[in-house]
Amino acid sequence: MTEAVLVNDGKQLDAWLGDPANEGLVVQTRLEASDRVIARVTDGIYRQPASALRELISNAWDADASNVTILTDAPRFSRVYVRDDGRGMSHATLTRLLKNIGGSAKRRAEGIDLGITSDTDIDRTPGGRPLIGKIGIGLFSISQLSRRFQIITKVKGESYRLLAEIKLRAYSEQGDNQVEAEDSDDYISGDVLVRREHSDDLDAHGTDIILDDLKPLVRDILRSAERWQAVSERQAALAAGDLDTWTSMRVEEPTYHSGYIERLKDPSKEAALLSRKPNLPWNAEDPAGIRMSKLMDAVESEFTRLDRPDLANTLDTYLEMIWSLGLSAPVPYVDKHPFDLKAADNVAPYWIAKERGRGQPLKLSGEKTIREAVREQVSGSPELQAGIDPAGGFDVVIDGVQLKRPIRFKYHKADARSLDHAIMFVGHYEPDLTKVSLAQRGGELSLDAYLFWTGRVIPKENNGVLVRIRGASGALFDQTFFKYQVSEQTRLRQITAELFVERGLDAALNIDRESFNFAHPHLQLVTLWFHGAIRQLTNRLKDEAAQLREVRKDAEADAERTQLTKRVEDVWRSRKGSEPLPTVSLVDSPLQASQARNLGSIAIMKSVAPTAKPAERSAWERQILALTRILTAYDILEGRTYEEQQELIEAIFAVFVSSDQ
Repeated sequence: MTEAVLVNDGKQLDAWLGDPANEGLVVQTRLEASDRVIARVTDGIYRQPASALRELISNAWDADASNVTILTDAPRFSRVYVRDDGRGMSHATLTRLLKNIGGSAKRRAEGIDLGITSDTDIDRTPGGRPLIGKIGIGLFSISQLSRRFQIITKVKGESYRLLAEIKLRAYSEQGDNQVEAEDSDDYISGDVLVRREHSDDLDAHGTDIILDDLKPLVRDILRSAERWQAVSERQAALAAGDLDTWTSMRVEEPTYHSGYIERLKDPSKEAALLSRKPNLPWNAEDPAGIRMSKLMDAVESEFTRLDRPDLANTLDTYLEMIWSLGLSAPVPYVDKHPFDLKAADNVAPYWIAKERGRGQPLKLSGEKTIREAVREQVSGSPELQAGIDPAGGFDVVIDGVQLKRPIRFKYHKADARSLDHAIMFVGHYEPDLTKVSLAQRGGELSLDAYLFWTGRVIPKENNGVLVRIRGASGALFDQTFFKYQVSEQTRLRQITAELFVERGLDAALNIDRESFNFAHPHLQLVTLWFHGAIRQLTNRLKDEAAQLREVRKDAEADAERTQLTKRVEDVWRSRKGSEPLPTVSLVDSPLQASQARNLGSIAIMKSVAPTAKPAERSAWERQILALTRILTAYDILEGRTYEEQQELIEAIFAVFVSSDQ
C-alpha cells in the first residue's frame, strides 16, 4: 500500500478527500471526540451484539435506504458484513463522522448542508422519514463487536467512492499509558486510513461496513457457547451415572438453533466441523419474506409444551438476536400493523378517551380498518400516522431472513368461560405544553398508541409496553408498564402495548437507547396518560366479565356449591379479585388435554386420582379441581411445562391419598 499522508485537522482532511488529484492515495487520521463520549461508546452501553447491529440499521433508515443486507457467517461468526443502498457519505460527511464522534449533524442546520437532513424539517431525512439518530455514536457502536472494521461508501452522482479502514485502540483512563487490548472496553481511540477511488458508476450509492475479526467474547455470545458447553456437561454427567449433577443442571438444548461448532479453527487453515447440526424453523427453499413468520410459528407452537412459551428456552442466542432486531427495527409487522386490523381479525376496538371511563367503542365492518374507523368516528378526525413510511418501504434481510416485527394480534383464549374476542384500545396523545416554560417543557410531544388484550400473550416476552421513538426501539417490552401500581396482575399479563412516538421523548432516552430517564417531564406526562389508558382498558374488561357472569348466573344457580367450592372461591377472590375462576378440565388422553388447552382450560390427566368406586372417584376429582385452582391463584403453575404441572399435582395429591389410607 502507498505510504499514507498524515492529516489530523478536520478541514484539511475534508479538502484532501475532496480533491480528485488524490484518487488512489491514502490519508491517515485519528478519530476525535470527547474522552467521555468515546469511553461511553465502548464501556458497555450497548449490552448485546444485537444492539450494535440495531444502530447500523437505524443509520441506514436515516440514510433513506430501501434495502439493508446483513451477513453474520453463522454459526462461525468470524465476520459480519452490512450493506445498505442509502445516500452514502460524501467526503464532507465522512470527515464529520470521523472528527466529531458524539456530535451528530442530524437534526441540526449543518445536516442540511451535508445532505443528511431535510431542508424543510431538520427532524426528518431528505426522503421525509423521521430521523432516529441524534447523538452521533451509532456507527461506532460496532466497536463492541470488533476493534477493526472497514467502511466503503459512495454518493449517487459522484465519480468517487471512499474506503476507510478503522483500527480502534483501547487504553485505561488511569494515566496516559496506552496499551493495546483487543477485548478491553475501558476507553477507545483509533487510527483511520482513508483512500479515495475513482468510480465510473455514477448511479451507485450506499454504504458497506465489514467486520473481519469479531472479538472472541462476542463470537461466544452469538454461538451460545456457554449454553452448549453446559448441555454437553449435563449429558456427560447422565452418561457417567452422576445423577446429582445431572439433576442440578437445569439447562436444556434450545429447540431451534443455528448449529454449534465446539472447536473453532482458523478458516484459512482448516474447516471447522459442526458439533450440532442446525435446527432452524424454516427450510432452505423458503423465501426470505416468510422466514420471520415461521420463526413466530415455531415459538407459538411451544404452547403445546408450555402455558406461556418463552424465547430463552426455545431459541439460541443467534435466533433471539434476529427476533430482537425485528422487534427494534423500523420494519413491517409479521402479519399486519395493529392500526390496520379489521372486523375479520376478531378484535373489538375502542378509542382511548380524554376523560376517565371505558373508552369509546369503534365500529368495524367489511374491509374498514381501525385506522379508518378512528378517522370517521372520533371527534376531530384524528389520523393515526404510525406504520406509514414516506420513503416507500424499508427491507432488512439478515442471513436470508427478512426482518419483521414479531408481534401478532391473535386472540388466544385464556379460559373456557372468558371473552371470545380480543380487545384493542388505540389513541393519540399530544398535550398542550404552551403554558409550560421552555426550560421545563422539553420540546413538543406527540404519539400514537395501542393496548391489545388477549387471553394469553405468546411469547411471554411480548407482554408489557414497548416504546418506539421515530419508528425504532432499543428496549424490550417493559412488563411493569411504567411501574403501574394498581393490582391487576393477571390482566396486565394479558396485554401487549406499544407507544409510537413521533415527536419528543428522545431527550428522556439514555445514551444506550435501551433505558429512560424517568425524571424527564416527557416521560412523566406519557406515564400518566398511559396509566389512564390501562385503567380504561381494565374497566372495560371488568364490564365484559360482569356481563358474562350474569349470562352464566342462571345456568350455575342449581350447581352444587360445597364447602370446598366456597373455600376455593374465597382463596381466588383474595388473590385475584374479580377475575373469573379458571376452567380446569380433567381429561383421559394427551389429545383431549391439547384440545382443552386450545379452548382456554387448564388440563389435568384423570390418572392423578386413584382407582376407586365412582362416588369416591368423583370426590377425588373435585379435590383435584380445587387443588389446581388454588395453585393457579398463587401462580405456582406459572411458567412450568404441562408435564411439570402434572407431576406437581400428582405429587401433592399422592400426599392426600397416602394420609387418607
